[in-house]
Amino acid sequence: MWLKIRPYLLLMPAVGLTLLLFFGGLALGLLQSLGLFSISGGSSFTFEWYQTLLVDQAFWKSFWLSFYTAGISTLISAVLGILTALGLLRLSYKWQRMTQFALLVPHFIAGYVVILLFMQSGWVSRWLHAFGLIDSIEQFPILVNDPFGWGVILTYIWKETPFIALMVYPVLARIYQSWLEVAQTLGASRLSFFREIVLPLVLPAWLASALIVLAFTFSAFEVPYLLGVTFPETLSVFSYQTYLSGSLEERPLALAVNFLLAVATGFLGWIAYQWSKRWSVQGWKGW
Repeated sequence: MWLKIRPYLLLMPAVGLTLLLFFGGLALGLLQSLGLFSISGGSSFTFEWYQTLLVDQAFWKSFWLSFYTAGISTLISAVLGILTALGLLRLSYKWQRMTQFALLVPHFIAGYVVILLFMQSGWVSRWLHAFGLIDSIEQFPILVNDPFGWGVILTYIWKETPFIALMVYPVLARIYQSWLEVAQTLGASRLSFFREIVLPLVLPAWLASALIVLAFTFSAFEVPYLLGVTFPETLSVFSYQTYLSGSLEERPLALAVNFLLAVATGFLGWIAYQWSKRWSVQGWKGW
């Protein structure tokens, strides 16, 4: 009996501390966003701060900025990711391992690299000017700290594309090793093999990894804070600025935004988990 429960007892300190800090902080933030345990002194249950968000134009502009930057970067990363994974099938193991190096670069460093490359006075604009392709560096389009969020999207694309590629590569490798020769023996072309066999089988891992990327990019902070503009800002930056620059009475507003982000992230993660779980048990027909 002791040998069976001993591993769980050894894990309890680490797991307990993680649960306390994560769920405890999440619960405290939720309570404060509902008007309880307020640091300003008052304590009364209310949905006032959530109602304020629903009619706040700045909140909705931040929401849509977060939504389309996350959506566009996820869509492009998903397409480039599966194309990269298909390309890795033709490379040696050493080159396949090199793809993982991009995952070692923190997002903050990736954002800083995008600044060095794509700002108007960055390396790319200087190279274009040096080769005579543009008359001055001011003609280079504004891709960093722009209202549309191109710099944020570029950073997420080159960071998340390798992640999606490495998520779907093992599935693609098994499919091609197991089914390609059989399909070609039966007269299938490579295009029909990809459309009829590869795509349905790789779709679960592909969509699950895309949902993970969407959940992360929707609520991430460091890249939008570094590459975004002061207005509109993403929801994470909006919450951060509200928490720091607002009065103590406005702190629950920032915590309400944080809780909504946590709910959205958890919901997308749950969808990805359920998708992979049901697909692995029931297959395509189960959906």
